[in-house]
This record gives sequence, C-alpha cells and structure tokens, in this order.
Amino acid sequence: MTTVRQALGLAATQRLLAFAINLVTTMTIARLITPAESGIYSLAVGLVAIVQMFRDFGVGEYLVQAQELTEKTIRSAFGMSLLLAWTLGGLLLAAAIPAAHFYKEPVVANVVRILSINFFLVPFGYITHALLTREMRFGTMLIIQTSSAVVGSIAAILLAWHGFGAIGLAWSLVAAMVANTLMLLAVRPASVAFRPDFSAWRKIGGFGLYKTSGMLLEQLARRTPDFALSRSLGFSASGLYSRANGLADTFGDFVVGTVYRVALPQFAKIRHEGKPLGATYIETYRMFACIPLSFFSFMALYAEPVIHVLFGQQWLPAAPAMSLIAIAGLLSTPTMLAAPALTGSGAIDKLFRAQLVANPVQIVAISIAATFSIEAVALCMCGMSVLRVALYHRQIKRVHDVSMASLLRALGPSVLVVITSLAAPALFLVWARSKELPAFTIAIGGGVLFGACWLASLYSMKHPYRMELGRMYRQFRSRGP
Repeated sequence: MTTVRQALGLAATQRLLAFAINLVTTMTIARLITPAESGIYSLAVGLVAIVQMFRDFGVGEYLVQAQELTEKTIRSAFGMSLLLAWTLGGLLLAAAIPAAHFYKEPVVANVVRILSINFFLVPFGYITHALLTREMRFGTMLIIQTSSAVVGSIAAILLAWHGFGAIGLAWSLVAAMVANTLMLLAVRPASVAFRPDFSAWRKIGGFGLYKTSGMLLEQLARRTPDFALSRSLGFSASGLYSRANGLADTFGDFVVGTVYRVALPQFAKIRHEGKPLGATYIETYRMFACIPLSFFSFMALYAEPVIHVLFGQQWLPAAPAMSLIAIAGLLSTPTMLAAPALTGSGAIDKLFRAQLVANPVQIVAISIAATFSIEAVALCMCGMSVLRVALYHRQIKRVHDVSMASLLRALGPSVLVVITSLAAPALFLVWARSKELPAFTIAIGGGVLFGACWLASLYSMKHPYRMELGRMYRQFRSRGP
C-alpha cells in the first residue's frame, strides 16, 4: 500500500520531470517560432481546453472520490466518457472554420482540427488513469506520463525545427496522447472493459454537473487573456502574455497539480473514515507553502533576466507582466488546497459557489483590461487572486471550520523564510544592473544566492519543511554504497 509520503514523492517526481521537460522544450521552441505563432497556438489550445471541460465531465474525479465502485459504475463512466468525447470531437471539427473566420487567421482552423484527434483517443485511457489515482499507484503513472511527455517534447522540437510552427506544436500534443493511451491500455485493470453502460449515469452526472460547470468557468477565466488580447491587441500581444504567464502556469501545474493529485484521494479517504479534515488541511499548508511562495517571489524580482536567459531577447517586453503574474501567484497561495479539500470531502457544490462568483468577475475584468495592455491584464490577475482567497476560504470555513487566523499562522513561517531569503538577491540585482552584467550572470548569480539564503533560512528558523529535507537526505545516505 502506497503511503501518503510515498505518493506525494512519486507525484512530485512526475511533476518535476514534466516541469523540466516542459521548460527545456519551451526554451528551445521559443527560439524557433515567432510570438505571433505562439499566440495562434495559445488561442487554439484555449478554445479546445474549454470544450475539454465538457469532455471530462468530472467522470475521473467521481471515480476517485466515490465511496464504493461497482463494475456497472466503471462501465457507465466509460460510456459517458466515450459519448461525450466523441460528440465534442465532432463539434470541434465543425467549429474549426468559424473560429478561424472570427479571428481572421486560417491556421487556427488547422490547429483546432488536429487537436480534436485527442478527443477520439482519450476515453480509452481516461478510466484507467482515474482508477490508478484512486489506488494511489503513482509509480505507474510516473512512468507513463513522463514517457508520453518525452514523446511530445521530441515531436514539438523536431516539428518546430522544420518550420511547422503552430501546426507542429498541435501534432506534438497528438503524439503525446497516442503514447499515453497505448501505455494506459497496457496496464488497465481487468475491471475496465470497453463495454459502455449508462445505468449509473444519474450519480455520475450529478457530480459531473457541478464539477464541469466550475471547471468550465475556471477555463474561461484562465483563457480570457488569450481570447481578449488576440482580438484587441493582436496575436503578438497574446503570445507575449502567454510567455509571461508560461513559467507561472508550468510551476503552478507542478506544485498545485502534485498536491491536488495526492490530496484528493487522501481527503476522500479521511472523509470515508469519518474524521475531520481541518487539521490535515492546515498542516499541509504549514509544510509546503514555502515552495510556491519562494518560487513566485524570486520570479517577481528576477523576471527580466530569467526571460532573457530562458527565451531570448525577443521576449523581453513580457518581463513586466511576468513580475505582476508572479505577484498574483504569491497572493493566490492560500487557495492551493481549497479545490481538493472541498471535492474530496463531497462538498463540490460549495466549491462551485465560489467559482460562480470569482470567474465571471475575472472574465469581465480581464476583457476590459485587455483593451489597454498585457501589463493591465497581469495587474488585474493580482486583484483576482485576493478575491479568490476571500471566496474560497469562506467555503473552507463553512465545511471544515478552518479560520483565516489559523491559515495565516500556518503560512507565517514560510513567509518569514521568503523575506529573509530575498534580501541578498535583491541587493545583488541592484549592484549587477549598475555594473551592466550580462543577463546570464545576473540570473545564475541571483538564483544561487537565493537558493543558499533559502536553505540557511529554512534551517535557522526551524521551518517544518527542513525535517522533510533531512528525512530525504538520510534516506539517500542509507541507500549509498
């Protein structure tokens, strides 16, 4: 039986590898495609991501949190997944040309058509993925997802190298999905039979309606910058914002995605055992909040040299927006666990209530800000982070009786570590700019200095995470020769 610590370690390893693969791929592709091509691709992916919310319909998460699973429930989940995915795949094919006409860019239609292929593939691996998550078999998923990410990365770089632009990036996602599906088929449990059944559609549909509605709002809000900037200021502006948001998005997917994947089945397990979740919720923040707080703090301070080194000089106009987006990430840290805590405890309706307010406000605010500049959109995201903290915490307090004071106390040690870690890198940045040092020297020097100060602060202030680092170090030493 996989323990929570082992599951978190495996999930974190998978996400870390995905982060590294994505970073290397992005750095390479940024030098092979133009901002306009990046903007076209981001727009098409955004359109498909919204439709994808209906494709999933919360089926996988229903299987993860359900108290009891039967063969008919699993077959119903497959049947619903197959029906929705294939129907929506066909609708995407039909919508490709109208979308291209609306944005006055023919390439959008081709990218949407290519991405629709994944809708016809995903049902054959989706149920297996959900059951592996429920059983916390993160070792198996580590191999599958890392392998498919490598396939997609290689395809993206090769196609971009040969000048395929946005079209090549779309085909790389299809290549990754094919690899992922084939490997999931190879390890699928005997209970996963490809015989559709709809007898349990009411139970799955009730959960999925809340989940899908909330995720649809989330995706609309998340993709509004792509849609609004492409329409108001052009694809170059959209591409610059996408690059400014890229590192924060990738890191957020790594950290929040890792915690979510482990927290959801763990919170569901605690709920099934009839135990309160509040203490676990607070303790998880106390342990891991220093990681996103540290990352976003450094990115806010060092956005310009980091962009210059990772992506090249053509992307430097995205630096101010990247700093603001990093500040938005800092402010949103207290919402990191809200979704798995509410979903895993069966309070999906409470999560939806918060999403029902936050996302429409964000969509309207960003649509207005996009008529001005990408910096205005990024500043808008900072304000939205504050609003989300208030809305999500209100529901957490209702369901789990967690006060804001206890949450802030849990975050306090991490905030102190970050503040003390940033002092020396901030002084170094001022000095390095006065001496006009190269961007590479500034980024590497600042990163090394921040890392050293972070470790020193972690240990001198006796932060809870230092015990975890010590445990990992002792484990590593015990496996030595």
